[in-house]
Amino acid sequence: MKTRALCLSLAFCLLSSAGFSQSQDDSYVVPRTEYGQPDFQGVWSTVFNTMLERPAPMPLALPPGEAEGFAAVLAQNLGGNTDPDVDRFGPPKLVKVNGDFRTSVVVYPEDGQLPYNELGAEVANYDYFKGDHGFDHPEERPGVERCIEAWGSPPMRAFMYQLFHGFVQTEDKIAIVSEEAVALRVIHMDGYVRPDAIRSFEGHSVGHWEGDTLVVETTHYNGTYPARTTIRRPMLISSEARVTERFTRLSENELNYQYTVDDPTYYTEPWRGEFSFTRDASGHIYEYACHEGNYSMVGALRGARAQVAQQAAADSAN
Repeated sequence: MKTRALCLSLAFCLLSSAGFSQSQDDSYVVPRTEYGQPDFQGVWSTVFNTMLERPAPMPLALPPGEAEGFAAVLAQNLGGNTDPDVDRFGPPKLVKVNGDFRTSVVVYPEDGQLPYNELGAEVANYDYFKGDHGFDHPEERPGVERCIEAWGSPPMRAFMYQLFHGFVQTEDKIAIVSEEAVALRVIHMDGYVRPDAIRSFEGHSVGHWEGDTLVVETTHYNGTYPARTTIRRPMLISSEARVTERFTRLSENELNYQYTVDDPTYYTEPWRGEFSFTRDASGHIYEYACHEGNYSMVGALRGARAQVAQQAAADSAN
């Protein structure tokens, strides 16, 4: 409620988002690989506080001064956080897309809300962090804790700390190597189609070029675990989903990313998201070393059992 009230206060003095956008520099020439394709190779990162869905009643884009204040409000979602990776990269900021400071990754529907159908709303409203049903065994923990959920899986997502993704290109494959769990994603540029029986969390990606834009179609998802963690409600992806992504290099340091999720299992209509990656000059990717069944999961579950036992002993004493 506190965050919502602050959002409303900020919104009261906001200007219209019209007129804030800046056009791409027409003089920019996208570099080419040795195969003559647009060159995305290198390390690209995200570091912003913009959430997937837009808090009402915000416009999609804000002028710089308002963007700084709104980013500070969103950072309150991480109150009490002790992870140094969250705050080591400077003050909170909104994602900047071709000159615009965005208040949500969702750009359609126009209100910035995921268009869940009845089933989607029911699944999404389950609290994947607080555990409405107890989280009594490992398979009830969120995918990010189990090290099976990748931020680099399509559609790619950002979180309120910096994520790094390295792009490597050959003539018929593009690999995205992420500094996180489930590190490798392969985009098949040769049209290779996976058998329908082979399905996975990240799906199967087939790409092609439309001018300077990389277009990727992903299907063959395993819908057993549909939630993709975000701040507030999760994104849901079913086995019937088709995700279309578009990567376009706008400048030496900005890689624009647009995607459409078409999934009638959980949504009333296809919806679209957009953000931009920023080029990282260091060019380094480090090992995340996260795997399902890691020791921290065992420790978390043992700790929970110990807390339950302590509370039961205290109740008996009273």
